[in-house]
Amino acid sequence: MQITHLKLSRLIVHYRAISATVIILTLFVSVQMAQAADGDLDPTFGTGGMVTTDLNHSTDIANAVAIQADGKLVVVGQTYKNNDYSNEDFAVTRYNTNGTLDNTFGNGGKVRTDFPGLAAVPSSVVIQTDGKIVVAGGAFPLFTFAGNFEVVRYNSNGSLDRSFGNGGIVTTTFPQGSYAFDVALQPDGKIIAAGTVFVDFIPGEPSNTDFALARYNPDGTPDATFGSGGQVTTDFVGMEDDAFSILIQPDGKIVAVGSANSPATYYDFAAVRYLSNGTIDTTFGVAGKVSTDFGDQNFDRARSAALQPNGSIVAAGFAISQNGGVQNFAVARYTSNGVLDTTFSRDGKTQIDFGSCCQSANKVLLQSDGKIITVGYANTESSDSDFLLARLNPRGSLDSTFGVGGKVRTSFGDLNGGANGAALQSDGKIVAVGFQATFSNQWSNFALARYLNGQ
Repeated sequence: MQITHLKLSRLIVHYRAISATVIILTLFVSVQMAQAADGDLDPTFGTGGMVTTDLNHSTDIANAVAIQADGKLVVVGQTYKNNDYSNEDFAVTRYNTNGTLDNTFGNGGKVRTDFPGLAAVPSSVVIQTDGKIVVAGGAFPLFTFAGNFEVVRYNSNGSLDRSFGNGGIVTTTFPQGSYAFDVALQPDGKIIAAGTVFVDFIPGEPSNTDFALARYNPDGTPDATFGSGGQVTTDFVGMEDDAFSILIQPDGKIVAVGSANSPATYYDFAAVRYLSNGTIDTTFGVAGKVSTDFGDQNFDRARSAALQPNGSIVAAGFAISQNGGVQNFAVARYTSNGVLDTTFSRDGKTQIDFGSCCQSANKVLLQSDGKIITVGYANTESSDSDFLLARLNPRGSLDSTFGVGGKVRTSFGDLNGGANGAALQSDGKIVAVGFQATFSNQWSNFALARYLNGQ
């Protein structure tokens, strides 16, 4: 009996030890989950929520990201070596959901597309419903702006889609040169690219640029039903006008958002709405156009825009004030008819300051609950040049449940880095992409960060 009791005692002690361990582990996980908050780095992604990628001991800068239906991430940017921009090429990488490179895509998860003799920079990426990848940007001779819109389509494995344009590439020429900053897909499969066309480019002289749009049929041929031979250009007041974002409304109307240079207020947020055939929609703003000054008659530019379900338009970028001494994230919201929405921050505009110089929001995202996420960086070229995120409540105030007081700063190291693009996953998590400088001969790497976000 003593032996039995001894064995029983040991079993009880052993069981209690196991139970205590389970309880401690459960409490630890519960505490960790309880402590996790919107804006925290996602520990299931890369290393502590961050990923960097060197393409080939080169300078690599990511500009945009799109999320496939299976959750994989497609990131686009430029790559070059030894400051030789004549060898600057489109670079596309694909990552698994945990941040590792997807070896089923291209060569070890990487694809490089060369435009011989030209410097090529991709700016935007979208995923078609069939899984094909559309990338837009520009290619131009070194030290000139006499370039072209370039739209490239890849198969889902990273190979060029030979059924699109000329071997997978479509080049669109505007007079004096152009560059595409954004691309969007219509429900009918047509593709729209938007950017800048140089009207009167003279080296060393102030340039005159206009909004430029081009629409393509699904096979890459110009859509003759849009504008003139598939192209549309729009001038504001005869100075520098640049479109950085393109939106497709459910009714087929098209909104281009960027900046316009006015003699009265210098650079302002600017937007134009077009009918589906490319003519200006005069029911929007003033004769189809909207421009917004942030109050200091200084340099204000919208870099990204998003369409809310009610038709309102949210634009984000930067506003410079105090004679260039301050540059903050800037956000404006317009009603569906192109008027500043005064239910947003009282006058339709707000600014966000992270305490650094040269801050710019490069991407704006909309949550399903109406909250607004802005992503960018402080271009100080020093250690405080970090990924910056902010979340606003639907009426424009900072959301205190996100990060610290509505703001998040992420550093990849002592050297400068920054976020150029971002996307929302279907589970609400935020993926931001950009670059991180290094001390090595890699110069800079693609940089990705993923954040928790329970929308």
